[in-house]
Amino acid sequence: MEQNFYKKPDAGDPSDVLQLFPRYNLQILCCRYWWLKKWEFKELAFPYWRIYYNKIQGAKITHDGTVYHLNPESIVLIAPNTSFQSSLAGSLDSNLDYELEGGRIDGVLNEQELIKNGGIPHLFIHFNLGMPYDHIPPGVFVSELNKSLESRVKIIIEHLQRDYRRFSFYSSLDVQALIADLLAEIPKSKWDLISKDYRILSVLSHIEKNLNTDLSNHVLAEKASMATNAFTRLFAGEIGFSPQRYVKKKRIEEACILLHHSDFSIDQIAVKCGFADRFHFSRIFKQITRMPPAMYRKGIVH
Repeated sequence: MEQNFYKKPDAGDPSDVLQLFPRYNLQILCCRYWWLKKWEFKELAFPYWRIYYNKIQGAKITHDGTVYHLNPESIVLIAPNTSFQSSLAGSLDSNLDYELEGGRIDGVLNEQELIKNGGIPHLFIHFNLGMPYDHIPPGVFVSELNKSLESRVKIIIEHLQRDYRRFSFYSSLDVQALIADLLAEIPKSKWDLISKDYRILSVLSHIEKNLNTDLSNHVLAEKASMATNAFTRLFAGEIGFSPQRYVKKKRIEEACILLHHSDFSIDQIAVKCGFADRFHFSRIFKQITRMPPAMYRKGIVH
């Protein structure tokens, strides 16, 4: 007797109703547990989300004139491209842009010894959501460490103290759940996305996924099913600057992520991000970030 494994739902069956859900692409870039004694930066601003949690009070960040103290009772979420300053020791030589003193915590005993010696345990997570959710306005969001968040943070820290290189499926779920909990606390009014025009959103998504291909105005206009001049005007009106300026910005942002969170060589990163060669990449990168790629990679921050 033939068995039917698939059956179209009967009329009126709830599963027969088409539902639409927003798509996002969560990419966890890193999840680490460090100790800090110095964390002095004149400016930090990067194209990915950050989560900070400190077991001991002492460090602080400043954004747009507001000071946020990192402490064991709260956890901080920072939107991409948010400019802020950080401080722990309390002073920074005027000739320096930053001072960082810290390292990985690799066990409970190691953590206790570091605390006795003045170190502050510091959990940080970097991630992206993809288009368009990485383009909300800059901001710092502080959540009270309730029992649910505290439980997730504890599990993540315990895992990192055992194995900081590999995450199992279940330990990865804990990180994702923490991210989801914190994102859900951002007020709806803050999700003012970069554009609501479906043609522009389609083009932005295409740019993000194809940085190493031809992204000329003509190609992008075809993607939007528009004439080139009309597309260019619409894009500038929606985004605030020209398509090519946006493409350059996205290529540099992706390069920053790869310099910080990959072992690719600078030559490989240049190719992956759509630059003609390392020299072209280095020139544009320094033009925008005010430092060459090699120096940027050496000055990795947390």
